Amino acid sequence: MYMENYCLLEIEQEVAEQVLEAAKADTNISNINTLQERFEDGLKTLSQNRINPNSHRYMQELKTRYESGLQSVSSSGLTENLNESDIAIVQTNEQFLDPITKKHISDPVKNTMCGHVYERETILNLIRRKHRIRCPVAGCANPESIQENHLLEDEELRFRLSLSQHSTMIH
Repeated sequence: MYMENYCLLEIEQEVAEQVLEAAKADTNISNINTLQERFEDGLKTLSQNRINPNSHRYMQELKTRYESGLQSVSSSGLTENLNESDIAIVQTNEQFLDPITKKHISDPVKNTMCGHVYERETILNLIRRKHRIRCPVAGCANPESIQENHLLEDEELRFRLSLSQHSTMIH
């Protein structure tokens, strides 16, 4: 719902900007008094045709990632014990920190052996320097050494980071 509202606001702003530019282009000294009226008429006309938050690029990306998540969950067999009442979404102000450098993660990779996430460059440098490195997260139960082929790009976290960054820029 929040994403849909945000997309709706962004579309409305784009429509208003287009209508204002068109009204300004058609304005001269003889019709300056009708600028407000022409702007409002143009806004009504254009907004009736274009305001569909589901066509916004963020909604499309959310839908794609949601469907991808459903496919990966269903293929892993995790859906057998879940129903809609088991899932809750809450707003958080999570900060994703690399467990090695304690700096914000910008290029996340997930260890497929234990599920922990690292900054790509940091973990790859560590693997190259020390050939046998275990997960650096305190208390991690994974006894295996981390190898480059254990690391996958964490698309979900990357998406959440981009949303968080975009939200921060708006405020």
